[in-house]
Formats: sequence, structure tokens, C-alpha cells
Amino acid sequence: MAKKVGYLGPNGTFSELAARRYRERLAGEVELVALASIYEVLAAVGEGRVDEGVVPLENFSEGSVGVVQDLLAHSFKDLRLCGEVVLPVAHCLLAPPGVGLGQVTRVLSHPQALAQCREFLSRHLPGAELVETASTAAAAEAVASAGAPWAAIGPLETAGKYGLAVLAERINDFVHNATRFVVVGREEGPYALPAKTSLILSLPHRPGALYEALGEFACRGINLTRIESRPSRRRLGEYLFFIDFEGHRQDEKVREALEALSARAEVRLLGSYPSSSLPFGSLSPIL
Repeated sequence: MAKKVGYLGPNGTFSELAARRYRERLAGEVELVALASIYEVLAAVGEGRVDEGVVPLENFSEGSVGVVQDLLAHSFKDLRLCGEVVLPVAHCLLAPPGVGLGQVTRVLSHPQALAQCREFLSRHLPGAELVETASTAAAAEAVASAGAPWAAIGPLETAGKYGLAVLAERINDFVHNATRFVVVGREEGPYALPAKTSLILSLPHRPGALYEALGEFACRGINLTRIESRPSRRRLGEYLFFIDFEGHRQDEKVREALEALSARAEVRLLGSYPSSSLPFGSLSPIL
């Protein structure tokens, strides 16, 4: 039976490209399943309709995807992180054949894509209406069927799928634009190195609590790769801290740090998984 991996659809999204990258690492038959929203991807994993899901977690220029963090923290507490994919991202401006850049009145795309192309849009399409869609592919689909001088922002290959022409390539504001996707499952993946570990930390509300907690990593030489706060949704001014760091939870110094941290705060381990972070010099934008 084929392993099922869900992603944010429809076909032609960057999430699909990330899911394909992930599929290349897996042995055996893998079926990719397009789903309507990030919530639906995580729900499908939790309910067993797919084995794993691939969702975006953070972007090089726009930072973390808050909805993913909030869903993992509050709605899908039993899910685990079991992998990651770092995907170079190059956005293109796509429009129906015959529509020129100066004719575009509306630009559609996912909110992250619009934000990542802010400078291009301000410079070349200052009068165009910006419209958010559920995904870059949904934007391309809407533009293709509108019969109007609209444009979509998305991957180059989306143009062929929806019969659109490419008005401009690599319109993202930063040349090294990349998005980190995480693989979410019901169980943690096998031990592998190099590894990364992710957790959610809830601290007592007192001076020095965060400083002391981070000291458990510093004194053991454990490198933090990301730390971000999100509202706890319990009371105003209280936050959850999402922390990623190098190492596997089975490593001795990581195990010691987690034990010491648990004595100071509430810790929920999201998982340890193979790290696929790449240096910027090795990122070739996907067009």
C-alpha cells in the first residue's frame, strides 16, 4: 500500500514542490494528496487519512507561518515533526496570454507570496489591487478562469498547468528566498544525524525565566536555530516559545538539557528529525 503524504493544494503550489522533494527521500510507493488548507493537511494526518503532511513553517524574508505554529500548539497536540525540507523559492508573475504588465489591474496570490514580492509590486504595479488566496495555485486557477487582466504570483511550472504566460521571473525581493517546510506525522521518525529538535516551552511568569531556560542549552554547547513566541491563548501577556536546536533528543547532552528544562518549565517535545538546512550559497531558486 502506498504511503500517503498530504500538502496544501491544488496542484502547482510550492507546498507540492516541497512534498515532491520529500518523496524523493522515501523508499517505496508514495502518493501525494492535495488538500484544501493547512488545517485540512494537519487534520488529515491526525485522522489517519494520510500518513504524513508537508506544511510551510518559516520563510527567509517573511518569518514564521503563525497558523502552523498555532495549530500545532492548540489544535493538533498529538502530532509530531518527523522531517523538514528547505525549498529555494523564486516567484513569477503569471497572466493570461496577451495581457501585458501595464494592463494588470489585480494581482492574486497567497499572503506570504504577496509579502515576499512587495518591492516588485510597489515599483511595477502600484495601482493593482492585491488579493489574497488560499495558495499560489488557487491564484493561478482564478486568474486563468477570470477572463480579466489579472495576474498571479507563483512557481514557473504553474504557468503551464493553467495556460498562463510569464510576465516576469524571480520577482521576490530577496535572491536567496527560501521556505522551510516541516513533515508532520503521528509518530517521530527514526534516529538520524545531523538532526534538529523542536519543542514548545511554557515558562513561569517571573523575571529571568527565559534567560535561565536558554542557559540550559548554552552551558551544554547546544546551538539554537530558531526561537519565537506566540500567544498562549490562556491570558493576555502570556506566551509560548517555539524553539528549534541542533541535535537529537537521544543525544546525551540534549537529553540532559531537556531534563533540566523540564524542571524549570512546561515542555512539549514536537520531535527530533533529520536536518536539511542548507547554506545560502547552495540554494538555487526553483523557477
